[in-house]
Amino acid sequence: MPTSEEMIIKLDGNLFEVFWNTYGEQIKLNKEFIKRVFLAVDIKYKNRISDGSVADALLKNVGVFDMVNYICAEHKFHLSMFKPETWNDLENDEKYFNQLVNICYDKLFINEFRSIDPRAVISKYSVETSLLTMFVNRMFVVLGQVKLDPQSAKQKLQADIFAKCLMLIKSTLNQLCDGLETEAMSSWRTFHELICVLCVITKGDEKVAQAYFRHLKYGAYSRGEITDEKEIESILASMEKDMLALEVKKANKEKFINYGWIHWAYKRYNDEEVKMNFLGGLQKVADLTEYKKYYEIASDVTHSTPLLVYANKTNLTTTTLKITYELFFRLETMFINWLAEDLKVNPSTEKYLYDYLMFKKMYKPKVEIIYQIINVKYSRM
Repeated sequence: MPTSEEMIIKLDGNLFEVFWNTYGEQIKLNKEFIKRVFLAVDIKYKNRISDGSVADALLKNVGVFDMVNYICAEHKFHLSMFKPETWNDLENDEKYFNQLVNICYDKLFINEFRSIDPRAVISKYSVETSLLTMFVNRMFVVLGQVKLDPQSAKQKLQADIFAKCLMLIKSTLNQLCDGLETEAMSSWRTFHELICVLCVITKGDEKVAQAYFRHLKYGAYSRGEITDEKEIESILASMEKDMLALEVKKANKEKFINYGWIHWAYKRYNDEEVKMNFLGGLQKVADLTEYKKYYEIASDVTHSTPLLVYANKTNLTTTTLKITYELFFRLETMFINWLAEDLKVNPSTEKYLYDYLMFKKMYKPKVEIIYQIINVKYSRM
């Protein structure tokens, strides 16, 4: 009858082969060496968790994918310090082999088996997070299929902002699942700022998008990132021309660099001056001033007030979910409208849009129900 170690070698050795057949070409490492390390780490880790409870053995077992990736990353790090012609000698060094086994085992044991309990209010399996994450992932797929017009600065900028907004939603939800409610609120703050940018870019024309890209260069110059003298001269000339056209005083140069592009869309909005800042400018033109209260809470967290340490985890989770869902609804509506606009000039978009609308028809009602439940919880806080 085979011993437990022999069974592990046979079963997990076969799983390793499946893994390597799938990912080995990308990894570009010595398969036989990695497999040898993997089996040594695998046996050591499984023997350790088998000494604990049944729950530990079931819930804290680490899969082949995670284990091999720990090993490959560690080995690549060490290889980077040696010349390629010496790698074979390193892999034949028994001392190095044992060191690699031990550090990878320690990482698995401490990072996976003894990992910090975040005491999160929700998890990645909760319907509040899992369904919205599924929507975000689905939108990413569609976004990647759209053929952008290389002549349109606006379309490119919108696509890039959509992608970043979707990443920020995922970041917010992931941090909530990790028990990092205050950090999730900070991510929401960035999401809110960026969706304000998207609203203004969407309202504007190509001229506004082109100005946004110019201000990227102005910012890079201001931070000292541009070193080429000719490029600096070009940027300064362009900046002077823009400030003159928008009647911006030299004293407001820093404000102009950060927010001056908004004035290519609006200098006044609803009979009020559009300031070159976030609250009195960007947020106002985006018609999202109703989120000022939440923005201020997020700013308190960001600036390390006592809320950062002593916030009520449940209340902050509920609040962050509520306002993340609300901005997602806005983002998703803008996304569909953007696809519909693209459809007018790009017939291939029809299939992507139709497939997405079928997906939306199936799952959006449940997202709305979940939001209503979150909102009720929020009203009772």
